[in-house]
Amino acid sequence: MKKTAGTFLDPITKLKIHQNNYTIDQAEAANHGFDQAVKQFLRDWIEQGTVSTRSLEGEGDTEEFVEQGALRSFFKHREDAFERLLEQEHIARHLLRPIDEVYFQNDAYEPLLAQFEKRIYNIAAQREHLEVPFRYSPLSRQGTYGDTIQLTDTNGEPPREDIGVYFGTRRTDSTALTILAHQLRWEAMVPSEFELPVHVITEGYMDDSLRHIKAMTEQLNEEGATQPHCFVIQRRHAADDRHLGAALLVMNPALPALPQRIIFCDTLNPGQRPPWWDKFKQKIDAVFPQLADEAPASDRLEDGGVKLQRLHDGVPVRHQDIDCAFYTASMCRALIQLAKADAELILSGSIEAVVSQMTARMPEYYEQPNQPKEPEEVRKVNVVRRWNTGWQALKNMMQNRITDLAVQLSVSSEQPLGFS
Repeated sequence: MKKTAGTFLDPITKLKIHQNNYTIDQAEAANHGFDQAVKQFLRDWIEQGTVSTRSLEGEGDTEEFVEQGALRSFFKHREDAFERLLEQEHIARHLLRPIDEVYFQNDAYEPLLAQFEKRIYNIAAQREHLEVPFRYSPLSRQGTYGDTIQLTDTNGEPPREDIGVYFGTRRTDSTALTILAHQLRWEAMVPSEFELPVHVITEGYMDDSLRHIKAMTEQLNEEGATQPHCFVIQRRHAADDRHLGAALLVMNPALPALPQRIIFCDTLNPGQRPPWWDKFKQKIDAVFPQLADEAPASDRLEDGGVKLQRLHDGVPVRHQDIDCAFYTASMCRALIQLAKADAELILSGSIEAVVSQMTARMPEYYEQPNQPKEPEEVRKVNVVRRWNTGWQALKNMMQNRITDLAVQLSVSSEQPLGFS
């Protein structure tokens, strides 16, 4: 089934951080109702004669099959399994519930999910394009029926914790990055009175993005463009570095071999030369080589980093800050807004002024320019953004299903009627 982009709304302006009064009793009641709805759906599927419980799972009655292997079998035999579940109102309403209807345990990091809800996320994540970001466990922590399991070491003791265990520390997957990329592209499409075109680049790793920008600028040159163009990047550093960074390049179409301005924005600012500095300079010079008697392109590199992300030393695993995707998305969003609002600042303003104005456009993380919110408030924002990203992924699945059905109906209506 072909996947479409779906509709992506700006999540930042809709973030509301407040005291959640949703109780554990309410959550457990909602989870119980959800599990019953999924099990009834599976019973109906079995009764339709689609599968034989005996042939698929060995000996055992239907109820045992429903409690254990039926959901995995449903995903195995239906290419549109997740979409079919989302067509059920009770099931869809629970999966798409807002964060106000989620009970968080353990320092507000772990949403209390229903048993079959966890199974759905875990099993679906094994199929391409069906990941619900941050809500599934890695395959190594999934049991036979899709349950999340706790591993033990050879002595039967719990092993060292890892970030993949927790909702608040799971890494950003490709589905989440795609959602963030679409949000940034929507931001770039907002009309502006200024004549500084803005492009969003999210392909490949950082050096791939630089090569793409150079190729695009060469194409602009061939087309006769003369005005500067602004390119905003959100990408992982490299295949061996899963950290995400943001960057802004100003390119003159008449000089595609040499950026007019290069700003790199990291989420970790140690207060001195950043650890990525030399590596990123090498990437710039590899993509934009200059003659031996000329200054290297990397001499134009400016540090636009901010100190948002917390370092991990001495921090419990469940509190580690693995949220660079959200920080960089906010930075890119702010840079896009800034390029549209104040082209002169982007073209020739000081790096200090650029960073100050960028942070002024990041109210989710900053009280005011250059003054970040307290870490606890930042943590709450990121928990909300993690939940809302999963919500967007589910919404996109539903929209893709509607689009596919509409296409099928359109095709069938165009077929000539046959008469016997």
